[in-house]
Amino acid sequence: MAGSQKDLSHVLWIGGSPCAGKSTIAHTIARTHVFVGYFLDPMARNHVRRRLEKGDAAMEAFVKMNVDQRWAARSIDTLFEEVLESWPVEFELAVEDLRALPDDWFIVAEGNFFPQNVLPYLSSLNQAFWLVPTANFVEQIRRKREAEQTARRERQGITHDNTSAEKRLSNLIARDIRIAEYVRQEAIRLGVAYLDVDGSLSLEETTTRVAEHFSPWITEMLKRLNLF
Repeated sequence: MAGSQKDLSHVLWIGGSPCAGKSTIAHTIARTHVFVGYFLDPMARNHVRRRLEKGDAAMEAFVKMNVDQRWAARSIDTLFEEVLESWPVEFELAVEDLRALPDDWFIVAEGNFFPQNVLPYLSSLNQAFWLVPTANFVEQIRRKREAEQTARRERQGITHDNTSAEKRLSNLIARDIRIAEYVRQEAIRLGVAYLDVDGSLSLEETTTRVAEHFSPWITEMLKRLNLF
């Protein structure tokens, strides 16, 4: 599907790799400016269904795997290559979703978007920003989330076979580190705005950085509508 600057010129994009705080920042910016938020993660089940309906062989294979087959048994290279193939497919589904929304809404779209996929849809470089966590930050956030999920399961009385838990987690961390480096390289290559997220800035400070980058685009759009 070819990109068009015009048909999604009302969309701000926050992309990047996992563990960077993208969704929290997108929620804040959408709430601050009274924009509509579009978040990729909550669309996951819908996108899985649509991919299966289209006969997506990769998704068919993925859903048949158990958690160990997905995250412990496969190599880091395989996990990384899967992302390179899957994220562009997910992006096109996101574009379909966004095109289905009224084009007079201002939208903040957040998700695991590669720079090269978003770039054709930009009318301005101030329309998109990528958040890229460092390796140490990825591990910190992944381990924190795993501990929180384990505690939540225990409270709910849900038990899992944890024999391969550390292997699954370490593979996921290694995969996410590879993704972050890839996104960083693509952002540099394409000259789009990005920020390394290492925890040295607070969430509020990081949000301010992103909002400041978007500010010229927001101002211009509001001027066109005589709302500024």
